[in-house]
Amino acid sequence: MLVLFCFGFIRARDQTTVFQHLPGQQYFVVLDDYPVEKEKTYMAVGQMINSDLKIITYLSKSQPVRLAKPGDILCFNGTPELIENEGNPFEFDYRGYLNSKKIGYRIFLKEDRYHLLNGFRKLNIRRSALIFRKKLIDNLYRSGINDKNVHLVSSISFGARDDVDKATIQSFTNTGVIHVLAVSGMNVALIFVVLDFLFRFLKSGHAGYCFYTVIILSGIWGYALITGMSASILRATMMFTFVIIGNVLQRNSNIFNSLAVSAFFLIVLEPEIIGDVGFQLSYAAVLSIVVIQPFLYKLLYFKNRLCDQIWLLLSVTFAAQIGTLPFTLHYFHQFPVYFWMANLVVIPLVTLILYLSFVVVFLAFFSLVLSSVFALLLDWSVRLVLLTVNFVENLPHAVLKGLYPSLFQIAMVLLIAYLFYRFYINGKMVFLRRMILAVILFTLTAGIGTFRQLTRAEIVFFNIPGTRALALTSGREVIVLYDHCEKAVEKLDYYLKPYLGDRGIRRIEMFRLSDSLRMKGRNICVIGNFIFFRGVRFYVEPANNVAENKADPALYPDLVWLRDIGAGKLDFTSVHPSGIILYRASDDVENEINTHYPHRGLNVRKAILLTSQSSISGMKNKNRCGYFNQPE
Repeated sequence: MLVLFCFGFIRARDQTTVFQHLPGQQYFVVLDDYPVEKEKTYMAVGQMINSDLKIITYLSKSQPVRLAKPGDILCFNGTPELIENEGNPFEFDYRGYLNSKKIGYRIFLKEDRYHLLNGFRKLNIRRSALIFRKKLIDNLYRSGINDKNVHLVSSISFGARDDVDKATIQSFTNTGVIHVLAVSGMNVALIFVVLDFLFRFLKSGHAGYCFYTVIILSGIWGYALITGMSASILRATMMFTFVIIGNVLQRNSNIFNSLAVSAFFLIVLEPEIIGDVGFQLSYAAVLSIVVIQPFLYKLLYFKNRLCDQIWLLLSVTFAAQIGTLPFTLHYFHQFPVYFWMANLVVIPLVTLILYLSFVVVFLAFFSLVLSSVFALLLDWSVRLVLLTVNFVENLPHAVLKGLYPSLFQIAMVLLIAYLFYRFYINGKMVFLRRMILAVILFTLTAGIGTFRQLTRAEIVFFNIPGTRALALTSGREVIVLYDHCEKAVEKLDYYLKPYLGDRGIRRIEMFRLSDSLRMKGRNICVIGNFIFFRGVRFYVEPANNVAENKADPALYPDLVWLRDIGAGKLDFTSVHPSGIILYRASDDVENEINTHYPHRGLNVRKAILLTSQSSISGMKNKNRCGYFNQPE
């Protein structure tokens, strides 16, 4: 085990890509997928020629780009920029997510700065599989299915999730059936059943059985390629592979061994996959179904076959939800209350959709008339799924939101569940005592976390494109000050939500900086452009104009918060503020600030956290200033 661990550590370190700044020059990029249409641009991911690095290109809309295919070569002149996080509190690590896929750059290109090379294409097996998938999806369109329903069917059957609108994805998430949009074991099982039915006659003699095995493995791995090789489909395909090979060798399969060996091979081949959300949820769901479902199923007994099948489906659903609950709370911060109701209807319908979609696609190659008959049934099945999801989503208290457990709390819950399982299986009191100890430790840490939330006092300067935002937090209450801009409320909701959830905020008040005179509170005082909070005094440059600093010396600020280079218009030479905070300024602007006020300029490129008067004094040394996510 030690040798394996060291081997994995070295392999993961060797595969870590360090992205450096690239010069401005001509680049050739091979498109990895079809361009995805956005509101104002097309987004295309491609691999740079003569390199394994990938780049996201945002292209102004044009006819050639709309018709581009995987393998097409894009030529452009420009300077790719490194993908960076905004650096706001507890935000999703978008850069790390893309870097794990070897995507480290992005560039925005107008129509006159790029072109596709006609007659040149660089295909590999994955790009060819995506082109074949597009032909299958085109058959769904040709069969007369509603466009919105086609997007849902193509996601369920072929893993083409890019065209599903965000509102539909959110509805499936809120009802706890988002897993049906991810190609997984159910899809692979269907392919296996169909291929086994067609080629079962070959299972006679050793040579015939080997030929049958090759066909089955080729079929399920070909399907995995077509669907995009996601973590969930890789897990299912790998497990089926070992089960099939075991049958050839006349070995009885064990589900735990199949899970372990499939995870082992996937991690060896791609170490970064262990951090993939789909990988974690897929294995957690299957493992919990194997371990917990038999226990739940035995709790109730029904003589009626229909009732028994309903309870079987519910027990599987409950088991999967229990196993994935810690991960869903950590990543999505919500819990769908009526997941069992939605799954009870959606899963049988999705199974029907899978069968019908393959029938429609196959028949479309020969007869559109016959294909359209089954397409009608498929269209109505999708409508029933959407109707069920919308009904469940609109039930009272359908979703519990704002759940932000810490990683330690999640680990403790998993430990408690494991100890309870061991006690239930073995009946040894040692596991019960350890479980009780773990519960006590969990309760104490939860109490300490609550105490910290109630006594917290901090100031956070957020890094939000297009607007300034400042949070003044006192306990579970926060006052947010911001500049008005287009879609300001939507931006604040997106960027502030992780911080508000993690801090356990119960009350939030939002004010425009232009309306600062309206602010009244127990912990905040506003006099002109000066704000007083918890003993901290700071000057806020107005959004539209720069006021002269003619305030009484008693109002001299500890901090100055500037939108641009407005500090040149303000006389702080006699005030000597501890810090001058710039909003998303360039290096040249920051250097100019430091020229006038040495070692006080600080650019808000990542959120700045201040917790006390001493931390403000520490701004004189940038290395002492606390940043979220990435210390500097």
